[in-house]
This record gives sequence, structure tokens and C-alpha cells, in this order.
Amino acid sequence: MRIGKRLFPYPVINCQKIYSQFTNSDFSFQYDEEITEDNEFYVLKNLQCHLTDENLINLINEGKAEATILIECASTMIRTNYSVPLTPVDIKIPLADLNGKVNISAFVVAKEDIHHYKSDNFIPDYSSYEFEIEKNDILAVDDGYINDISFNDQDDNKNSSIFIVIKDMGIKDGTMQIDYDSAKIQIALPEKQWNMYDKTKRISQYQSLYFSIVAIPALTYALTKLQNSNDPSVEMIRMDYKWFDSFAEAYKKIHGEELDDDAFIKMNANLEAQIIMNAPVTAAIERIFDDVITMKGDDEDGD
Repeated sequence: MRIGKRLFPYPVINCQKIYSQFTNSDFSFQYDEEITEDNEFYVLKNLQCHLTDENLINLINEGKAEATILIECASTMIRTNYSVPLTPVDIKIPLADLNGKVNISAFVVAKEDIHHYKSDNFIPDYSSYEFEIEKNDILAVDDGYINDISFNDQDDNKNSSIFIVIKDMGIKDGTMQIDYDSAKIQIALPEKQWNMYDKTKRISQYQSLYFSIVAIPALTYALTKLQNSNDPSVEMIRMDYKWFDSFAEAYKKIHGEELDDDAFIKMNANLEAQIIMNAPVTAAIERIFDDVITMKGDDEDGD
């Protein structure tokens, strides 16, 4: 449920300042994303609501209001509320409940009727008024995030079975971070770049570019780490890492033979990563060249 520009018959703190009827009061939330190693749960990790209005904080402490996180997924028809404290908390959501676009938003809502609701932080238009708040009325809102979550274990596409690209709001240095010690190789991007990626990842002409700059480095890194581990046994690695099992199956289809210990140790990780992903680096160079030549041709035609 996205509030957007909607107004209420009483003042509400909105994360978007232009729609807020409060001064000097903020409400927002943030979290990191994670999948559990058993691939069972999508976790909103270290989720924290940030609220600065003392009046609302007091109402929460008195049990008259509460902060709540709303998870909505239209394709699975899931709509679930999670009451949360104002301190960091983890929320675990079954992956089976999520597929496609997922809305994650935060609210402060009244747990009971509140009489003579007033705040020194109301905007001037409301400063001299008191309001009658009914149970479940929204008092603060952050429309939050729309995430695209595709964790379908029945999908045999090697990209979706090996990788997941997540948003990590804790990354402040603009780097891409990789974690291979889970069911899928987790590629974490800063919030700004993840949002850009999420809006463009399905555009066909960008697939080879994203595979080249995101998937290939991540897979190469993960394979190299396992090659240099204390016990690089393919059988054990396939048992411990679900994504590696998918990689080994793809290797067998391409090379016509099982990936054994000797082949794995001697394997050029970067080369195999490119082969498994259908040589996206050269495809990306061709795409850039074609786009540049087309653009140049358009400029010359304009002249």
C-alpha cells in the first residue's frame, strides 16, 4: 500500500517532505537484504525505523501506537504486517511467499483511539488544532521500496540459479561486494546503483554488459576462492554450495563430461565463467561498438 500524495484529515509525517504536515519531524526506515543459507527465507536484516518526533515516540512507548512494516506481493497475493520496535530487528519472510515485485513500506499506526491529538511540530496550518485519531489510523509513513525478487527454485536458468543481486544500504564506498558462502552467489550493490540495475536489467541489449561487469567477476572470484580452499573436493563443494551444483551441471552440458577434482583444480576460473555465461564480454564489446557506430551515423546524418 503506497500512500504517495494521499492526504489525511489530520497531520501525518511523510518520509517525502513535500507531503508531510510536520516540521522538524522525520520518519523513515532502512535495512539490508539477505537470503538464508538454506534458501528458505528472504531476510530484511538490521531493519530500523528512524523516528524523530518525541510525541509519536512517547505514544509508541505508552503502547498507544506502533511502528509496522508492510510486505505486499501482488503475484502471490501476500499482504503481511510486522510490528517492529524502534531498535534494529531482523524480519524473515518465506521465499515461497514472494515472487516478482514486492512492496516494502513502513508506518506508525494508532493501536487505540487517541483523543486530542496535538503536536508542537504540526505545520502552521494545523498548529492550533487538536484531532481525534481512531484505532489503526496512520500517523507516519515511508512508502519505502519496490523490490524485484525472483527466487524460484524451479527456474532452470543458470543465471537465476547461481546469482542473486541485492541492495546493501551499508555500502558507502561505491564498491560491489560478493558473498559466495550461501545458496546463491550474493552480489551486493549500493542502493543507488542497485536501483539503476533493477530498472534496466531486463533490457535485452544490456544483458551482456551486466553479465560482464557483475556476474563474471563474481563467479570468477567465487570459483577461485574454492579452488584455493583447503579441501577443493568437487563432491563436497557441490553438497555445501547449491550454486556450485548448478555450475557443475552447466559445465557437464557444455563439455560433455563431469567436473572432477583434477579438472576443477586446473580449470581457468575466469575462462569457464565466461563460457558458462555464453561469452558475454565479447558480446558486450560488440554491443558498445554497434551503439557507438549507430550514434555516430546518426550524428553524421544530422550534419
